[in-house]
Amino acid sequence: MKLGTAALALLTATVGATLVAAPAYADQARYPDPADASASLTDMRAVAVAHGPNRLVVKVRFTDLRARSTGGPSGLAIGIDTDAALKGPEFRLTSGLQSGTDYQLVAVSNGDVVGEPLTCPHKVALDFAGDRLTFAAARSCLGSPDSVRVALLMRDEFDSSHPVTDWLGAPRSYTDWIVSD
Repeated sequence: MKLGTAALALLTATVGATLVAAPAYADQARYPDPADASASLTDMRAVAVAHGPNRLVVKVRFTDLRARSTGGPSGLAIGIDTDAALKGPEFRLTSGLQSGTDYQLVAVSNGDVVGEPLTCPHKVALDFAGDRLTFAAARSCLGSPDSVRVALLMRDEFDSSHPVTDWLGAPRSYTDWIVSD
């Protein structure tokens, strides 16, 4: 079948518009974490961060995430740094790691919480069968930053006099900056 010049031009324009209008993909990074908090069932093992055009997603895999733990309560804090010119994160998510626990996303300045917990679009999902926590927040919730980096800390309170802590990487360290498309 032979296409006429007008039909070929229309087809080329349609294909070109489709390619330009295709969705942008998030810049993503994965970080392994060694079995360095083996005294805890909730030792972090890997973290994946995706910073897309509409949302930030952080997925954390644990050794053995349980709905009810005989090992005591544990929790996770995710520091979200959105401004390289400022010291520390601008946002912090805190969440329990057992069924029925709650979570909060707050604005932070110099390590201190600023104002009330945020009500903008964000959520945490615990997948006990997959040993995963997934945190997602709309970019607008975080001030629509061009890039982010995160720091993660798990704290297990089985023995509150000797809590087990697990940082992703070195204590108080961050991932690389992840640029949104």
